[in-house]
Amino acid sequence: MGNNKIHEAFFRMSEIFADSKGMDEICNAIANLITSFQGFNRCIIIMKDEHGEFKITGISEKERGRVLESMNVRCTGDGVSFIRQILKNKDTVTVCGIPKELGVSSEQAKAIVCPLIYKGEGNGIFIAEADNFDDTDVSLIDAIARYASIGTENQMLYMEALEGRVGLVHEIETLHLMYEIGKEILSNLKTDEIVETVVQMIRRIIPCDGATVALFDSDRNVFHVSTSWGTGIDEGKEIGKDDSPFYSSLKSGKPFYQHDITLDFQAYPGQTEWASEKNVFSYFCAPLIFKSNFLGVLVLSSVRPAWFTSDHIKAAEKIATQVSIALENARLMENIEEIFLGTVTSLVSAIDAKSRWTKGHSLRVADYAMKLGSRVGLNKDALEKLQLAAILHDIGKIGTYEAILDKPGDLTSEEVELIHKHPSQGAEILMPLKSLRDIIPIMKHHHERYDGSGYPDGLAGDDIPLEARILAVADVYDAITADRPYRSAMTREAAIEEMKSGAGTQFDPTLVKLFVDILNQG
Repeated sequence: MGNNKIHEAFFRMSEIFADSKGMDEICNAIANLITSFQGFNRCIIIMKDEHGEFKITGISEKERGRVLESMNVRCTGDGVSFIRQILKNKDTVTVCGIPKELGVSSEQAKAIVCPLIYKGEGNGIFIAEADNFDDTDVSLIDAIARYASIGTENQMLYMEALEGRVGLVHEIETLHLMYEIGKEILSNLKTDEIVETVVQMIRRIIPCDGATVALFDSDRNVFHVSTSWGTGIDEGKEIGKDDSPFYSSLKSGKPFYQHDITLDFQAYPGQTEWASEKNVFSYFCAPLIFKSNFLGVLVLSSVRPAWFTSDHIKAAEKIATQVSIALENARLMENIEEIFLGTVTSLVSAIDAKSRWTKGHSLRVADYAMKLGSRVGLNKDALEKLQLAAILHDIGKIGTYEAILDKPGDLTSEEVELIHKHPSQGAEILMPLKSLRDIIPIMKHHHERYDGSGYPDGLAGDDIPLEARILAVADVYDAITADRPYRSAMTREAAIEEMKSGAGTQFDPTLVKLFVDILNQG
């Protein structure tokens, strides 16, 4: 092969760099060019990826169709040692014997091997396999490899510049999406809604195949998977601190990126199940910590090895910080709500204690109301309001004389009027409390009747709030199945018949039917 062959090779190389769109396409085109020359059987181009690992990026042979499975295969072991030795010497060499994993036809293959240099550093190697070659062949391959080094360096510089522009646009989009996520979760005070929002929205920022939020139970020393998506760990699963590396990440307060999950298998056998069931190859774990409080972990997973970039990891860490703040806010609010509910329960117990006949009445009514509300299909928020309204439904009786509540005989018209005022008085008591205003209509109207003859406003049918109609059924059933100073408690069977007789007049008939079904089911 003389100068004409080198000139022809350079001309075709310039066409390749002008026409090709990406590095893989360029490498395959160069490999095809080499095998088009007389005497060369196979060409392999190996380059370093963004994670610093060597992969086969171009491969060709005269007899096509038998080596494509080697494309993008990661080089390990002896193959990497061989590549590093070539790059260390920085010279083109001829060899007889190359590690088979580098894509050669056999371990005894004869080849010309050239280093590929990028920014003064070894970025890969060029292997041209032939049965026989002379000094002219070596000069040709060396010249092509040098040209390829310059061309790939220019291509990489172009791609870096292009990625810089694209990256700037992506960074702006990422900042906007992170603002949206922050706005969503930081304005929410419910733990389950916060983690669900994060898992569903994070894929808009980070190209992952799955996401998991696992909260840490410090009492039991386990993680509980609150929510997940895609290749995430199954929702509801419990993970012991020795079953995965998540606990060490939480304890150290530092994120953990595993580019190859198989490296976990020996120390954490539990990871094997996740990898096999969901085809997970890599994952990133960010601890959720607020002021030394261990809250849990955010885990992103991929079906590709070494998938997440430094930009992905930075974004995930920022999101994890936002999630930690939101979860801590939710925890504080839950604590406040528990204290509040405890205070309210104590207050109601004091009200019920005004009469020995009504002790425990409000809590039993709340239990009945919650069962009926669940059967009707109320959502979680509505059930919480119904529970609170049921607990407080008789708070207006705080201003009613015990003598009236404990009177064994019939009440006078004036006493009946006083009793009828307790729903409105309860509403007046709660009105100054902003957080309780949503439950006032439920409490105020639980003595309305379905036919419109109730009090305080004479509402009828669907004009009575659904939760108030539910509370009416629960309140009356508990009242008639408990002793009162003016009568003995009804049996369960008699009480059910009484409720049925009031369906359509005193009570919503649909609710009575559902409530009787609940009672009959035990």
